Amino acid sequence: MASPPSHLSPAPQAITGSPHTQSLPENSGERPQLQARSSSVTAVIPNDGDDVPSKDDVANATEQSTRMQRIRYDLLLLVCVVFMVVWPWAVFAFIKGKNGVQMYGRLADIYHEYPHEVAIIVTQLGTANRLAATFLLGKVVVRFGQELIASAHRERVTVFGVSALMAFRHMSLVWGWGQSRQLAKGKGRFFVVALLLLCLAALSLIPSGTAGLITPGEFNKTAELRGAELDFFSEDTSCLAWLEENRVRNNCDWTSFGGTQYTTCLGENQMFDVLDSGRANMLSAIGIKNGTSSLNQLGAEGGIRFLGSVKGILPNGPDGVPAFNSLKPSLNPFENPSIRRDMVSYNYTLIQQGLESTVSCIYDTSSPIRHHAVEDVAPRIIASSGSCDPTAGLEDVLENVGEYPTLNVNNTLTYWACKQRPLPGTLDPTYFIYLRGRVNYATSIGNITCKVSPMRSQIYSVDYLSLRNHFVTKPATNPDPQSSQRATFSRYIEWGLVGLGNLIWEGQSWTANLVAEAVFSFGAKSLNLSTFEPNPKYLELYEAMLQGVLEYEATYSRLVYSLGPDPPQTCLRNITGSVSYSVRGWYISKSATQAGLLLPMTLINLASLSLLVACFVIGKFEYRYEFDATDNISLLSALVEGSRRGTDGTVEWENKVKYIPVHS
Repeated sequence: MASPPSHLSPAPQAITGSPHTQSLPENSGERPQLQARSSSVTAVIPNDGDDVPSKDDVANATEQSTRMQRIRYDLLLLVCVVFMVVWPWAVFAFIKGKNGVQMYGRLADIYHEYPHEVAIIVTQLGTANRLAATFLLGKVVVRFGQELIASAHRERVTVFGVSALMAFRHMSLVWGWGQSRQLAKGKGRFFVVALLLLCLAALSLIPSGTAGLITPGEFNKTAELRGAELDFFSEDTSCLAWLEENRVRNNCDWTSFGGTQYTTCLGENQMFDVLDSGRANMLSAIGIKNGTSSLNQLGAEGGIRFLGSVKGILPNGPDGVPAFNSLKPSLNPFENPSIRRDMVSYNYTLIQQGLESTVSCIYDTSSPIRHHAVEDVAPRIIASSGSCDPTAGLEDVLENVGEYPTLNVNNTLTYWACKQRPLPGTLDPTYFIYLRGRVNYATSIGNITCKVSPMRSQIYSVDYLSLRNHFVTKPATNPDPQSSQRATFSRYIEWGLVGLGNLIWEGQSWTANLVAEAVFSFGAKSLNLSTFEPNPKYLELYEAMLQGVLEYEATYSRLVYSLGPDPPQTCLRNITGSVSYSVRGWYISKSATQAGLLLPMTLINLASLSLLVACFVIGKFEYRYEFDATDNISLLSALVEGSRRGTDGTVEWENKVKYIPVHS
């Protein structure tokens, strides 16, 4: 049978005991008397001709510790082991309970600026955690060995048991591959080896489990948003009276609101915004979905960008129109400077009221628009106006508009609008827009009649995407069911038609009309259309352009109404929504996965705790031995009973091992 490791073989003619006591014979069956508080086991290996050992040459002499000192040491060991068991799960529960822990201030900046260095620190902490778990397990194994040898179980301590203690003490394999056959012969030996391998595997996973728990990263937090805006669906008489009193008027002036100057009419001073809104809608009409409009006249610093048309929305929230941000501070994380500062990115969604419109245009053979010369004015100036045929159910809609004086040039575009009374079973009227070109435009544009139906307030879901810096609107998935049963405040709709007329009127120059040329240039560049003749594709572009303009005018009309003081509560509707924002910190996305990563370190520390509790139960705090049973010097003086001593002596795994204590 192969021999166990050499350190378990007794040295020939070993002299055990203190320098002043006689050693035991090698094969003596006499058992040394156990003494309380014996400190260690010593062994002196004499050299040739050296018969008397020196007291100063004791290899493992240790100082005596009092029983109270030993108790304090065990309690400290217990506290450390319990801490190692508890802290990962306490951190796990804290992070999970808080739904993520955000970094603030300088700490967040450090992580952002030095991610590589932070990863190194986390790796070092994971390694330190593994070393701590290994160190504590080794100390507990030493204590377990002391109590096992000092107790009634000492008769069960075998050569294999000592080697197992040593393996778990140092967390290393002390058995060679050549000893596998002998290990297989003993009951439970491979189980011990397998348990050691599992411990080694668990220890190797501690750094990854620690890193998964304490590595910071970016994660999303959510919060509800609440606010208010004007409700153009309201049927309350006091609200309708307030809206009538603060209605948009067709005379322009400037007013200050929220630290920003605004014009109080539609069309004027907003030429670029209106045309840009129409251009973005034309892009959507031909399938270009990433076209944005930049609205600078709403008052936001740097302008407000919309993907596609604005849909009559007056954008709310931190990136909307600042003067009309009505979100409640108590629910708004943007009101907290530290949270706002450390946001990496954010998206918020608000359910707001906008404008629903559908425009369809045709080339017509006739037009209600008439031109006539203006008396006592140069012949290059004419006036245009229109008539709404009452026999066809049409009536005037352009309030305070008698006629449009305009330039009589080769490229003149004129405008008029009428409305048709609501049909039975409908709440909102149908509107008609008429365009008529003169001279050159008479050929390329001619007479265009556009039907707008429906044209009413609607509920939209408005998303702001901070990384793209624009708003996106889409119909709300769960709009207010009562909205479809109520009519829209008519002036809110109809003043958009007045604003459209002002845009076409003001866009007329000596050479061309800006609205017409915007459509022509877009058709020529994007669709390769001729600018000298009508084309059905141009009708689609006019539909998109007019729809985009009307929706912008609805947005600015809502802004002008919002300038009115103290609206009654019946004129307000609640804005609901939520924000999802990305921050830096600690977050547990998959609880089961992270808990699984914590299991290896937990099992190791629970094993340490179980062995330490076993020490308390077995030893009952009597502390008979203080030495380390796995120490090499202690092993040199251990006796293997039942084996022959000498050069041909062999040691078997099942031989009992007896330690010789130093008497106090």
